[in-house]
Amino acid sequence: MKAACVCSYDGDYSVTLLDRLCTEHGISRMVARALVRRSITETEAVAAYLHPDSAPLLDPFDLPDMEQAAERIHAAVQSGERICIYGDYDADGVCATAILMQCLRGLGADVHYYIPSRHEEGYGMHEEAVERIAKQGTSLLITVDNGIAAHAAAMLCITLHMDLIVTDHHLPPECLPPALAVVAASRKDSAYGNAALCGAGVALKLALALTGKPLHEEWLALAAVATVADVVPLIGENRTIVARGLKKIVENTGLSALLEIAGYSGKPLTSETIAFTVAPRLNAAGRMGDAARAVALLLETDAAGARRYAEELEAENRARRLEEDRIFWEIDSRYPPETLRSRRAIVLHGADWHLGVIGIAAARLTEQYHCPVLLFGERGGKYVGSCRSVPDIQLYDCLQVFSAYFDQFGGHARAAGVTMQPERFDAFADAFERYIRDNYADDAFEPVYSFEEDAELSALNMEQVRALEVLAPFGEGNPEPVFRIRQATLNDVRRIGQQGSHLSVSVAQNGCRMRAVGFGFGAKAESLCMSGKWTVLGIPRINRFNGSEKVEIQLSAVLFCDLSKLLRAFLENVLYNTVVDCDKLCDLFFVSHGFSLFSVLELEAGALRKRFVQLRAAIGPTGLDASRLQAMNNPNDLWGFCLFLELGFFAFDVRTQRILPADHPQQRSLQESRLYRMALERV
Repeated sequence: MKAACVCSYDGDYSVTLLDRLCTEHGISRMVARALVRRSITETEAVAAYLHPDSAPLLDPFDLPDMEQAAERIHAAVQSGERICIYGDYDADGVCATAILMQCLRGLGADVHYYIPSRHEEGYGMHEEAVERIAKQGTSLLITVDNGIAAHAAAMLCITLHMDLIVTDHHLPPECLPPALAVVAASRKDSAYGNAALCGAGVALKLALALTGKPLHEEWLALAAVATVADVVPLIGENRTIVARGLKKIVENTGLSALLEIAGYSGKPLTSETIAFTVAPRLNAAGRMGDAARAVALLLETDAAGARRYAEELEAENRARRLEEDRIFWEIDSRYPPETLRSRRAIVLHGADWHLGVIGIAAARLTEQYHCPVLLFGERGGKYVGSCRSVPDIQLYDCLQVFSAYFDQFGGHARAAGVTMQPERFDAFADAFERYIRDNYADDAFEPVYSFEEDAELSALNMEQVRALEVLAPFGEGNPEPVFRIRQATLNDVRRIGQQGSHLSVSVAQNGCRMRAVGFGFGAKAESLCMSGKWTVLGIPRINRFNGSEKVEIQLSAVLFCDLSKLLRAFLENVLYNTVVDCDKLCDLFFVSHGFSLFSVLELEAGALRKRFVQLRAAIGPTGLDASRLQAMNNPNDLWGFCLFLELGFFAFDVRTQRILPADHPQQRSLQESRLYRMALERV
């Protein structure tokens, strides 16, 4: 058993430091605490963080091999050589391709691009594609967002007398490919000050090195989209790229058309807009068909043409959502939720499941059931799987144990891809489930939600929440602050959105009331209707609609303050003398809910005497079946039974499984109860 939620910061807040931050930078104390939690306290660092759009970008020539790459490209442009940009099918790859296409076209280059098919080729450089590109008269091949591990394809380029420049951001192998230049901040020998550039970030740096001019703002917009979409850390230079690029997104004709089609025209643009509106539509092109259409959209300068491409991507995104829902619903119909909840790993196959979508469906199931999920479709007579996992289970390490089952596999701790022969699937699914069950404790399958600090609902007012917006742009490495609201009540719980997949609820605490929205919380609506106290974790945001503004909470988690559940665990310890660590249970309750269990229970001697009289009458002369206590939901009654059983005022008959009044109980003090002493210490 582990705490359901924990605070992500366990340090102290120096009053002197908070005062200095507030005075020097004109920020609220709530913002100052957020800076302390992010270890941003030095004056220059705070100024750069609070004003990222004014921070300079790093020198592109600090990247490894940048000078060689720039010289070779300039030579190719001047001599009229044919250049090909070899991209990738995700949002990062298509943005990187578009940046270099715009740059090289501006320099007058003879340039074209190639995007591999997700469905027929998969990620990276492929020798067949390299041969086709060479036959088109290409003498210089430039990769973006791939190529750093493409040793065989690089060797083929040498054979075909085609120079290769690799630009990438993925981790390199021990031996770099034999290319003319390998431009990557991720290289071990790189001295560049931002090792977390995405693929389009590296492409942006190459474009700036080639032009030697002030920053081209449209390239910055594309790099901003890719930086958020590829979930690289939003700190340092990446934060500057996004902060400045967000302001220029509408200057790209294609992105402007995409936002208009999606219903976001004229609205404030944030990193969340990129993550949940722009990126899914760019990715949909490659998931559902040809990703080259996404590049064409980003390069289009005619408004009418851009709108046609945007409409195509919007349709593809709708199709992607429908296919995702279809897979999800098919799984739900084939396997009842209680069946999947009993598993420690979910390994399923669907003959017609779309390979571009199963990864998203696997991620949804992982979130719902909090266990590894491996979904398989079919391609070329083989089973192709997309796999996701939870924080406590290292997926790649687990899959390595079963490498003999696979034709190929790869990935990392939380996500992986697998290819296998169909006849191996059933044996693998059974063996993998057994392995996970045998090697991981039960608490690995219990989600833990994090928050930054506790807050009263009344403190999350318009002034404070507006002040928090200075912490944007938010993303990986710089998340929006999540606050914990304790001992709240929930009212007006209702499902909203298509198929009722989302939730609207009124949260109340100490006379303050606020609307909260839970995306993907629709299925929890019925369980949230229980009366009682709740612990709410969420992000306060300003809902701007039709010219009006109001603060709302975006839910991260809602946890019931189930005092009865904890007290029944105490009761088991008292009745059956089982090993239940009461101290640990109380600590976990405090960590999750932010207050002591005992702070809401009767501790006064007079109140407990009255409780004893009531419970003695309820037991009666013949006793009470112990199972009645296990179903009891009144915390003070359960608390009383725990105390009075421990003190010997009641007795438990193991043979009949009944609680009985004790014959001639001795006079005892409450202080003789270990539970009571613990209660006084922790109240």
